[in-house]
Amino acid sequence: MSQVADSPPGIDLVSVDSQSPGREEYSTPAHPLELGLLIAGLDQEDSLDSLASSSFHSIASLEIDGGPVLSRQSEASTLKRDGKLGLNEYPNQNTVLIYGELINPDSLGPLSLKITPYYFSPRTTFLQEEVLVRTEKGEFYDGVMNPRTKKFETLVPLSHRPGYLSLFLGSRPLLEDYLVLPGDSIKVKLDLSRSVVVFAGKNKDFYEAQYALKRLDQRRVFDSPRQLIIPESSSLLSRPGSQEKIDYFRGRFGAELLILQPGKESLDYLIDQANKAEEILGPKLEMLDFFKAKLSPSEWDLLRAEVYGSFYYSIFSTFRKFHYPYVQNKFGAEDQESYGQRLVELVDSVGDLEFDYESKLISASFLDLELERLILTALWEKRSFIELVEENHSGELADRLQAAYLSNYLASHTGQEEILLNYLSQTEFSPWKDRIENLKRATIPGEVIEEAQLISLTGDTILVSELSEEPSLVYFYFSTCSHSASYFKNYLFPLYEELKSEGIKLIAISVDENPDLWKERISKYSDPSIPNYNLRGLSKERWKELYEITSFPRVMFLDSQSRIQSFDIKHLGETQDELLREFRKKFSDVITTKTNNTL
Repeated sequence: MSQVADSPPGIDLVSVDSQSPGREEYSTPAHPLELGLLIAGLDQEDSLDSLASSSFHSIASLEIDGGPVLSRQSEASTLKRDGKLGLNEYPNQNTVLIYGELINPDSLGPLSLKITPYYFSPRTTFLQEEVLVRTEKGEFYDGVMNPRTKKFETLVPLSHRPGYLSLFLGSRPLLEDYLVLPGDSIKVKLDLSRSVVVFAGKNKDFYEAQYALKRLDQRRVFDSPRQLIIPESSSLLSRPGSQEKIDYFRGRFGAELLILQPGKESLDYLIDQANKAEEILGPKLEMLDFFKAKLSPSEWDLLRAEVYGSFYYSIFSTFRKFHYPYVQNKFGAEDQESYGQRLVELVDSVGDLEFDYESKLISASFLDLELERLILTALWEKRSFIELVEENHSGELADRLQAAYLSNYLASHTGQEEILLNYLSQTEFSPWKDRIENLKRATIPGEVIEEAQLISLTGDTILVSELSEEPSLVYFYFSTCSHSASYFKNYLFPLYEELKSEGIKLIAISVDENPDLWKERISKYSDPSIPNYNLRGLSKERWKELYEITSFPRVMFLDSQSRIQSFDIKHLGETQDELLREFRKKFSDVITTKTNNTL
């Protein structure tokens, strides 16, 4: 990773070097308002999500007679509401019942859901739950007339506040990031033969409102031109026939390409979009007004925070990631001051938007927006992020912002241990403090590696603690990741061959859910001469969450007592010689101790 702009303490702006060896990241879905933005020259890596299998654990379905009444459950009354309550007044039943009907003519995969009780960042899975939903065939005596209809019902954990729920059919999202209310009972019909989603029940309007707002987002993306930021001198535009194609396709098929010059033209366009916020958001605000009488004030305010937060977040994040470095490095002093003033005024005006305190503690869009707003302020004023949080917020909201900042940007900092300890000392409330503690555990070496069950090639079970009594390189990968195969053959295995005479072992652990795939591809992604194991199911999910795994391959280094000496060694060198030299230098004590003990 390389720094692309001067940053004050607490802020690092980084760009990803796609040529770094052995790096494959989970892809982060583009924000709805960022879709269609193409930056020339940025390489896109294969999405890990499309390659790696998901592992779900099921929560026992409730047996319900005649629908959602829960007639055999003493706590039935807590799962339904008779009237509208504020966000702090829901029953102390930290679960959500989701049930209904599914018509799935294509059999695209199992029905599953993801519940996020607390949002920290797009990449972290901290405290998330994934559940495989069992379906059963509907029948005449249950009022099901369509023979293709299947029924489902699942009780999932939440918290005392609203969280987010996504429903998937295989890898296909049916409902994505819907706010759900604690103690609620959500009835939904999913008719995929007609592309119909219908909500019912006491709180149907809360979910129907979200469905309508999300559809307006999709309409705006579909009806807006795709942006290409590229200089006129680019070979992409000067190729024979390119201009003719642009002219031919303009206005056809509903899509259109908007070509902007990097610099003032593209930045003016972005600022103009921000200044037209009320016009652009008009349809969504009108939709909110339509539902206002059907929602509680707290529900309405929460959705309003989502609307404004998502829009301005896309503006600010696009500016910081793509325009800010250009302004700093390419603009003259006069233009820097002029554009800086325009952006400062915009950031200040957005800071004046008012939302309920509870909405600020729940809304993912508000958190993303406020994070960007404070980061930009820190950049301009050359101050630390945590200092600005202390000035602008207090209590649990300050803690939420601090945990979110570290969740997003800790990896881009040096001196991570000092940063974590500083943030921990200024964070009080759970789960935000718990999140930073988890980051500390996944960042600062020295602890014994978490226990997990592994499967051997013969099908036997072995614990991680039983792997080795010698210093070990532990290589985690999955068997469709080209980065893993390349890194192992070109960097890791050559390193091991240099070090094995000094008592260092190499152990390969695949995270494939398919054991046959793992065994078939060992010669390509690992080597038969070293110990090979498979980590899957709940042990894998726990390990990925505990150690903040967002990319593969991951190569940990453990000492002879299974204490983690490094969470990943890939950053030590970009050539074989550099990797070997820096590894010996960094872990000389471990290597020397082992060599002396052997002698």
